[in-house]
Amino acid sequence: MLIPRLPSLLLLVLGLAAIGAGPSWAQPAAYRDYAEFYLPEAGAAASGDKLPLVIMLEGTGGSRAWTPNAWTPWLNQRGIATVQIRSAAARKRPNGNWSGTGCDLFYRYDAAEVLELARLEQPRIDTTRYAVMGFSRGGTEALNTRKSFPADRPPTAVFAFYPGCEGYCPSDYTADGPTQVHILYGDADDWGQHKDSYGRCKRLAGGKIQFHAFAGAAHGFDGTASGAFTASGMRFGYGPHPEAREQARALVWQVLSQAWSLQF
Repeated sequence: MLIPRLPSLLLLVLGLAAIGAGPSWAQPAAYRDYAEFYLPEAGAAASGDKLPLVIMLEGTGGSRAWTPNAWTPWLNQRGIATVQIRSAAARKRPNGNWSGTGCDLFYRYDAAEVLELARLEQPRIDTTRYAVMGFSRGGTEALNTRKSFPADRPPTAVFAFYPGCEGYCPSDYTADGPTQVHILYGDADDWGQHKDSYGRCKRLAGGKIQFHAFAGAAHGFDGTASGAFTASGMRFGYGPHPEAREQARALVWQVLSQAWSLQF
């Protein structure tokens, strides 16, 4: 039964190896129009301290220019800066969207480039204290950002919301590494159940990698929009789940407030 799967597995491995060589075009300055920084009001950081940063990677549907997602105001209120990367638009994808939901990992290096942009151009941000947060396709990208960051300056944490791609859940973070990795999934996520991306992600858990299941929650449970998308000729739903969203926020705050000594 394994033999018919070998060609597809080989293609996946070769594809991941090919993109692992690094970015071919990106430089920090290239992101000025596509890295949207949102900083708390001056004085939100205690005693004038610099602000920690959460870097956000968008999903397949892309994101609208200068429209903060549901996490940005919530994090800003707690003294944390955010940057939303419009990776699809930066690469001139039609309508700022990505086509397909595969494991091609086009923008896994964008987070590191934007961190450097912050270091160069955002004096209020402390780029030694940062985390990566990704949603859907962006969650898969977030799980594969480790090799793009300097080994001596890894992210404090990675939060991958409902990641995975057609039955795979690749990650270059390790259970014994310095970065806390949290994978957050609703157990009613029909995209996650399709070819068992949910199960593949769950099996990554161990050591510094934790998997969190939220009862009754669908794809996009932490946001505000609802609807459906099509992949592999099938339709999958997404929509908010307020209880799961609050549980996820409590987890994120627990991790970051402890790591960065924050109070709210």
